Amino acid sequence: MKNKILGKTMIIGLVILFVGVSVLPSINANIEADDITREQPQPITVFWEDNFDSYDDGSSMPGQGGWKGWDNNPDAAGYVSDVQAQSSPHSVEIAWFEGTAADLIHEFTGVSSGEWTFTAYQYIPSDFSGITSFLLLNTYTDGGPYHWSNALAFNSDTGEVEAWQQAGTLPIEFDEWVEIRVEIDFAADWQEIYYDGDLLVEKSWTQGIEPGGVLNLACVDLYAGDVSSTSVYYDDFSLGGLATDPDLDCEGTLNWIDVETSSTVDGSFTVQNVGAPGSELSWEIEYHPSWGTWTFDPESGTGLTPEEGAIAVDVEVVAPEDSETDFQGEVKIVNSDNENDYVILQVSLSTPVSQHSQFYTFIQRIIERFPILQALLSNLCG
Repeated sequence: MKNKILGKTMIIGLVILFVGVSVLPSINANIEADDITREQPQPITVFWEDNFDSYDDGSSMPGQGGWKGWDNNPDAAGYVSDVQAQSSPHSVEIAWFEGTAADLIHEFTGVSSGEWTFTAYQYIPSDFSGITSFLLLNTYTDGGPYHWSNALAFNSDTGEVEAWQQAGTLPIEFDEWVEIRVEIDFAADWQEIYYDGDLLVEKSWTQGIEPGGVLNLACVDLYAGDVSSTSVYYDDFSLGGLATDPDLDCEGTLNWIDVETSSTVDGSFTVQNVGAPGSELSWEIEYHPSWGTWTFDPESGTGLTPEEGAIAVDVEVVAPEDSETDFQGEVKIVNSDNENDYVILQVSLSTPVSQHSQFYTFIQRIIERFPILQALLSNLCG
């Protein structure tokens, strides 16, 4: 009997010396996400608008409603006016004031993809003199750099509106409110500029007044010109995007290792609407693994906009009672209004394997790999 025990001990020692060290298997499961979106056009959603009616008559515009002077110069100001108004009672007046040209801008962020429409209404009196300009820039920072995507010049001498450095003119409509509309398609790098409903010019957005622009709307600029000009008026600005169905996106990791049976583990992932500005996402958990007990907080949501950013979903799982088991599964999060817009998270949980079981499983694998050891063990233990 003692010889048999001694023989087994010798075999185990030989196995350890023969192999050196053992590397026990570990479980690594990484999250996988599949985001499939089908976008359907919806009506234009207003991203920004201003009609100047809430500002005090005669007040300087810089510092109000996000407006400021070019290069943040407070003297390059337009003024709130009740002389003319498309929507009562106010508009903004652009002219040379006390020897300084009004050069009023409003900056934008996040307008760099999709389709957009920029609209403004302009009133030019019949006694207007000089040249005044309406401009949209794709690059602007105080002090530069600047890059103009378009610029319209209204010339009292010719009585025409023209796009800077572009062919084509239209007659100025005096003494009435006229729509200026710019339709932008960033995906196509294209813009169409309309004056009083007539197409004035169409061209690349990035190759505006000069090459080298970017796919972005940085600001609108209302400029009284390089030479003294008299008053023109603007009112009822709006910037709208072609809204699309929300775009669901999720990020996070749900991966638990060596979890005691029946114990509780937690984790989290995020839900975000990465669709067009103004779109709203309703989402829900469609399914989760059948093993364990799962809790999600929240388990659904409505009205999530891209501007809100990502929200966290907290997850709790009560582990199954089965020990020495690897559990795999999926959590599916769906756009409640579009079954083709979803994300699947691959998840895993493992319950611990006993040291005794690990050791003898390891020994068995080594013996199977080296038949000579199996023969030697049989002779010693037979």
